[in-house]
Amino acid sequence: MLAKYLGFAVFIIFAGTGIAVGYTGASLLVAYVAYLSPWLPMWMWVVVGGAMTLGVAITAVSTAGAIATMAPNPKAFKYCSSLLVLLVAAELLVTAGMYKQQDMLAQALNTFMDKKMVVSTQDYGDGISDTQLWDEIQSEMNCCGVIDYKDWFGTKFGNGTSVPDSCCLLPEQGCGQNIIQSVDPSDDIITEGCLPTIIKAIGLDYNKLSREVWLPVCAMHVALLTVDFSLSRPLKAIYDRDLKLFSL
Repeated sequence: MLAKYLGFAVFIIFAGTGIAVGYTGASLLVAYVAYLSPWLPMWMWVVVGGAMTLGVAITAVSTAGAIATMAPNPKAFKYCSSLLVLLVAAELLVTAGMYKQQDMLAQALNTFMDKKMVVSTQDYGDGISDTQLWDEIQSEMNCCGVIDYKDWFGTKFGNGTSVPDSCCLLPEQGCGQNIIQSVDPSDDIITEGCLPTIIKAIGLDYNKLSREVWLPVCAMHVALLTVDFSLSRPLKAIYDRDLKLFSL
């Protein structure tokens, strides 16, 4: 009976780690992907959506496995264990691939966002969505322009002399006008660009989630699978014994 309860505990822990996997995707979705969607490449949606889907799948299969362990249902137990092996294998392969290609992916993200952001600055003041997006990003992330505040001087906005009011340290109507004439613009506006600010923020959150959530969960999954398979023989013996008792 101890093996049955241990097997149940393994699946329950697996379900909890599945929630943690989904959490990494949901965190990035809420913090960046949905927020910056016009500037992000499609593969960012795939990565975040994949993490959330993987987490849901692990939780669902683990819950079914826990029920199958206590039912008992040996076929369902084997089926759930096999599915978890496939899911964890996919998780490890993706993790290894992401780690190996992280510099290339970071550069690709930087290049893609740079192009999208430069294009959207040209529509600032004319397009409502671009204007609102830039004002929101610059206000909340304390940044101005793409690379720096001077990017606004090359746009149609403000006749090449001004920056949006959302760049100002103390935002008020007209505070960004004729900032090009300022001796020290940093006294009045934020001079750091939004692209490096966003890339840095994404990198910090990525490293934090990887170090504190994703990698520990991957290691835990390998350990849990090892325990799960070590319990397969004792559980089979229990199932066979129970089957004989029920058949009498």
